[in-house]
Amino acid sequence: MSLDLSPSPPTNLVARQQLLGFICVLLAGAGFGFLGIFGRLAFQSGLSVGELLSFRFILASLLMGIGLLLFKPQLLRISKNQFFVCAGLGILGYAVFSTFYFKAIEGISVPLAALLLFTFPVLVNLGAHFIFKERLSIRQWISLSIACVGLGILLWGPLIINSAIAVMFALAAALSYAVYVLVSGRYQKEISPITSSFYVIVFATIALCIFHRPDFGKISTFTAEQFLIISGIALISTIAPLALFLTGIQKLSSSKASIIAMIEPVVAAVAAALLLNEQLSGLQLVGAILVLLALVLNALK
Repeated sequence: MSLDLSPSPPTNLVARQQLLGFICVLLAGAGFGFLGIFGRLAFQSGLSVGELLSFRFILASLLMGIGLLLFKPQLLRISKNQFFVCAGLGILGYAVFSTFYFKAIEGISVPLAALLLFTFPVLVNLGAHFIFKERLSIRQWISLSIACVGLGILLWGPLIINSAIAVMFALAAALSYAVYVLVSGRYQKEISPITSSFYVIVFATIALCIFHRPDFGKISTFTAEQFLIISGIALISTIAPLALFLTGIQKLSSSKASIIAMIEPVVAAVAAALLLNEQLSGLQLVGAILVLLALVLNALK
């Protein structure tokens, strides 16, 4: 008879890792929440959807690539398997998702597009449970339900549908992002999140440039405002949140991370109220509070 004397991870260490993961995904959601602010400013400045998406990722690729070459060239090394995983994540997770979402808001109201997009945590939890056989606690299902109700209240507005295909684009965006989260959580555990972020952004850049064929000659005509907007969205709403999300999902399950990511529309609504003087009703505040309560419940043991 033998005894298993191998040490198990200290409970407090696991708790600290999960707390760090929670904070990283929360900050990532906050960064992504400013996408709408930058997008609004970009469109008002005269940039098109294709230009904004393409130049956002081009600049992010250049900044990350130069930074890694100068300070951490070893992080550019990547295995063949991870290379193909990052290629899939960049093309399906970001290029396709971003294109579908912006196509959706061309034909339906932004609140409806956001509501349809944020069905992705439900898809992630269902995928984690039925495909990857992940055991989901009652607390997670309750958290997800409360967050969905809160988001419905927060984002409820004129649900305008000018094009039925736009509804399909919004649902396709939700599905593609759910696949991105599930694949990241399953196959990105053993790679540096900085390395993964860089290659995901590079492949998203290539795909977006093929999809949208931006006019590179227009760069010389960009105003200082347009350069600032593209720089802001590349740094605050692309590089930082993508790296933070991939860091967090290495320490959490995909299902938990997807619920935490629902902070994004809360940040978007509050930021729009503070920076763009958009009205935030008392009922919308109730919705935001419900989402925050769901996140706290999801974080508890």
